[in-house]
Amino acid sequence: MKSLLAIEWMKVKNYRTFWILAILFLVAVLGINYISFYINTEVDNATAVIGGTGSPFSFPLIWNTVAWMSSWVLYFPGFIMIFLVTNEFMFKTHRQNIIDGLSRKQFVTVKLNVALIIALCTTVIVLLTTVMFGLLNGSSFTIEGVEYLGYFFICSFIYTLFAMMLALLLRKAALSVGIFFIYGLILDNVIPGLLRKNFNGKPFGSYIMPLDVADGLLPIPFFKHGVKAMMESPNTYICLAICVAWIVFYHWFAIRKFENEDL
Repeated sequence: MKSLLAIEWMKVKNYRTFWILAILFLVAVLGINYISFYINTEVDNATAVIGGTGSPFSFPLIWNTVAWMSSWVLYFPGFIMIFLVTNEFMFKTHRQNIIDGLSRKQFVTVKLNVALIIALCTTVIVLLTTVMFGLLNGSSFTIEGVEYLGYFFICSFIYTLFAMMLALLLRKAALSVGIFFIYGLILDNVIPGLLRKNFNGKPFGSYIMPLDVADGLLPIPFFKHGVKAMMESPNTYICLAICVAWIVFYHWFAIRKFENEDL
């Protein structure tokens, strides 16, 4: 696997789009958290009124805050995954890899590992951002609440695998990006809303759709400590179980589809 990942690195190390999207993600994470941090410091005592337990940019609450804020820009890692997969079809390199002796399962497995690495990299960025803003806010570092960093990793992995699935199905970068963005921004919120309406407001819908259930792992940090949510929050353990089920499904789907389709 190490040699296969080395080949993947050779494909992306000079790929300008990859680096642009990666830098945009980094800037977006820092930017969106800085804006929230700035507002939090400028509005005197606002977080005490809203949150009820102190600043959301102080430890331990900041683990949830930065993870939730950063989850809004997980489209960038998804876009990276889409371009990496669709480029294989566009330039016919997937066929060349098979001709050169790579099995179909190996080809898909290395892409799944790339998705995992991307999710890990995004999590490291969020970790460093959390520590930076927490220390800037003058609070003492603590690992209490660090589980939200793990939840962010799962959320990032779900987003990246979903993007990979679209790329495998559609094989067109522009179409995959458009559907990924529209689905994540609109449909993944509308469909659960309709399901909740049909189940008397219960969060059943948040346990079904892939991106929505991943988002359910990261509650809104500015309201959960003092203001009652407008609807019942999804159960974390149920969300975790269903996220794992989606991850298993994406792995099974990707391998089965590529092994059986016409190249």
